[in-house]
Amino acid sequence: MSTGWPAHWTEAQRSQAEALLPMARLREGLLAPRPQFYGLRPAKDALAAALGVQALVEGWMAALDQPGAWQARWYTLRPLLGEAQARGWPVTVFSASREVEVPVLPAVGAPDQPAGRYRCRSMALVRLPDAVVHSKSNLVRVGEVALLDHQNDEFAHVPCHLSTDGAVLAHAGEQVALPDRADLPELPRALSLLGLHSFAYGHWLEELFPKLWACLGVPGVETLPVLVDAQMPAQHLESLALALGGLDRVRTVRPGEALRVRALWAVTAPLFYPIGPAPGAEDGVGWHVMDGPWMAACLQRLSARWAEAVPGGPLRRLYLARSDSQHRRLLNRPAVEAWFRDQGFAVVDCNGLSFRDQLALMRGAEWVVAPEGSALSNTLFAPAGTRIGVLAGPRVVHHESYAQVTQALGQHLCLCHGQQPAALRPGEYFGNYEIDLALLPQLLQRLEAGGAAA
Repeated sequence: MSTGWPAHWTEAQRSQAEALLPMARLREGLLAPRPQFYGLRPAKDALAAALGVQALVEGWMAALDQPGAWQARWYTLRPLLGEAQARGWPVTVFSASREVEVPVLPAVGAPDQPAGRYRCRSMALVRLPDAVVHSKSNLVRVGEVALLDHQNDEFAHVPCHLSTDGAVLAHAGEQVALPDRADLPELPRALSLLGLHSFAYGHWLEELFPKLWACLGVPGVETLPVLVDAQMPAQHLESLALALGGLDRVRTVRPGEALRVRALWAVTAPLFYPIGPAPGAEDGVGWHVMDGPWMAACLQRLSARWAEAVPGGPLRRLYLARSDSQHRRLLNRPAVEAWFRDQGFAVVDCNGLSFRDQLALMRGAEWVVAPEGSALSNTLFAPAGTRIGVLAGPRVVHHESYAQVTQALGQHLCLCHGQQPAALRPGEYFGNYEIDLALLPQLLQRLEAGGAAA
C-alpha cells in the first residue's frame, strides 16, 4: 500500500491510519487556503489514541512534507503572561487587567443588552528567551513548558479541545504534546503573529494584527522580523505591508514548520480566543470584554498613519454582503439585500477586494450594515459618527467588546435580531437565521437616533 504514510511503518499501521484518516484528505485539509483544523480534529484524536502520539507526529509531518526526525514531546501547559511574571521575564504592560464598563447594546427584535462591569484581560508584550514557535499555533514553548495566552479564569470558563491547534498533537489535563526536532532553524529575534486562526480575516484584524499595533511605538520594533503563517489571504499581507512600510521584514512560516527564536516578542491578544471550544462551554455575557479605549487609541494612531495613503471612498451607505457558503448564513439574504438597495445602500462583497479598497470604503462610510461576520471587522477603521447595524441570529455572544470599541471610537451601534428556524446541532454555536423585514425600518430609526430607543 503506497499512501504517503511513513515508509518505516508496518503495513498494519498504514492500513489503520488510512482507515481513520485517508492521507489524501489529511493533506487537502492541512494545505488548503483555509486549513481545516476543526474538521480534522476528531480524526487526529482518533489517530493519537490508536497509534500513539509518536506515530501521529510522523504521519502529520509526512502529510506536510516536513522532513527530519520529529519527536512527540509532552510539555506542561502554562499561561503566557502569568508564567512570564513568575519567572521574571521582561514584560511591558500596555493595558492592565481591571474592571471595565460595557455599554448598553441597543437592539431591535429583542431587548437591549444592559450595561455592566466586567474584568478585561491584560494586553502586554512578553520577551521570551530561547522560545520555539510553530506554524498555525497559538502555543509557544520555552524549556519544558508550553505557553498559551489565557488569563484569569478564561481557560476554566471556556474548556477547549486544544488538539484543534495546528501544532498540538494531544492534550491531557495540564499537558500537551508538541512536535520537536533537534535541528530546528533559528532566528536571533522576532515578533510572532502566528496563530491557529491566521487565515480568517476577522481573527486577523481582531486577534493577531493588534499585537503589532500595540508594539509600533516600542523601541526596537522597527528592525524586528515579523513571523506570519503561510496560507494567509492577500488582504492580510497587504494590511501588514501598509503597517510596516513593506514586507521585507516579514518571515513566512511554512505549514508544519517550527522555529527556535533566541529572543521572541510574544504579545497577548486583546480578547481570549478559545481553541476548539468544547460543546457546552460557558460563553455567556461578561467574558468577551476588552479595554475599548486602549483599542480605539491604537486604531486612531493607525488611521492617522494611513490617512494620506488611503483616502475615503465615495460611498456613504454600505451594506456588506455575506456569502451563502459561509456559516451563520442569512437565509433570506436576497430579500434583505434588495430592501437595503431600495434605501440607497450600495451592496458590497468585500471578499474579493484588496485591503486598501476595504479601508477606503470604511473611511468614507457614514452608514454600514452587515450580517455578523468578518466583514464587520472593517468598521474598526470607520470614522467617528458612523452608524453600524449588525444583523444577527437570536443568540447574542461576543458583542460586548464590539460595543466597547464602537463607543470609544464615537460610532453608533445597533443589533437586529433574527429567528433561527432549525435547532443547533450538538457542539454548534451559530446557526443559520432569517431577518424579519419589518424590523429593518426600526433598525435604521435607532441608528438615526444614535442607538437610543426610538
